Amino acid sequence: MKMSKTRRRFAATLALLGLLGTVNFAHGQGNTIRLFVIVAPGGSADAMARIVGEKLGPRLKTTVVVENKPGAGGNLATQTVARAEPDGTSLLLTANNHTINPTLFADAGYELKDLAPIAELMRGPSVVVVPINSPYNSFEDLLADARKHPGTITYGSAGVGTPSHMAGELLAQAAGIKLVHAPYRGSGPSLNDVAGGQIPVVISSLVAATPLIQAKRVRPLAVTSLKRWPGQDSIPAASEFGMPNYEHMTWLGLFAPSGTPPEKVRELSDATMAVLQDPAIKSKVAALGGQVGDMSADAFAQFIDADYETARKLVTSVNMQVN
Repeated sequence: MKMSKTRRRFAATLALLGLLGTVNFAHGQGNTIRLFVIVAPGGSADAMARIVGEKLGPRLKTTVVVENKPGAGGNLATQTVARAEPDGTSLLLTANNHTINPTLFADAGYELKDLAPIAELMRGPSVVVVPINSPYNSFEDLLADARKHPGTITYGSAGVGTPSHMAGELLAQAAGIKLVHAPYRGSGPSLNDVAGGQIPVVISSLVAATPLIQAKRVRPLAVTSLKRWPGQDSIPAASEFGMPNYEHMTWLGLFAPSGTPPEKVRELSDATMAVLQDPAIKSKVAALGGQVGDMSADAFAQFIDADYETARKLVTSVNMQVN
């Protein structure tokens, strides 16, 4: 019995739909993942997104597209992912500002509960640097002068509420000193000024400062990790100077919208942690001045809650505010 053209087309359509359904079922990860990054192209956060995304895509049998969405201290990208469909196809790469901004801003446009932690990607310390011809030959010299002349030494940071600012305020509290904060628009301008002698002290991410340290344009006095940082062993840790518990680290992490199914969060977390164990990835992250993260979803969620409390107390105690 012959089929009419209409019936043949209908049958072909059904067959095609069945095939497509089979493909989608067999490759549930086939949808492209959009990885939103809180900064413009360039820098360690953007580099980390591309390093991880390149390996994460094949592991999940999909494509990871990095989308840079800077603005409002990371709030724009965070809001975008917080409002996205919770299906694992929209992810966020952010940093310490994720736990700082809900207190720092009058309205950050999101709450911690709006994002589900997936994995810590990377961590690294800040570093205290001075001009190469500074009278401060050691961190001890700086502390002694700050105690002798409270409120007279200015330090620059990448901006209000940035990790380098938080590191500086925590350092002042731990050391019992009073410093004057000078916010810049990013690490680059602050480092240029300290190299040129326009400001006596800058606290910056070690990643950003390393080229100037290597070029001997600035003198590093201390890192903010609890112990000396691998690859920079000649720089003492601030904790060595009577502050045994002082530590402040810059971190990068991966998040999904709240409401993403737990099994999807676990799948994304497991895949990410597997990527981070790749020796080639570890080497690339070390070249950025950091170490790969070791916290998967559950541990990272606990860390985020604790980091938020630390940030909230500090922002409130020093009256930081961005309208």
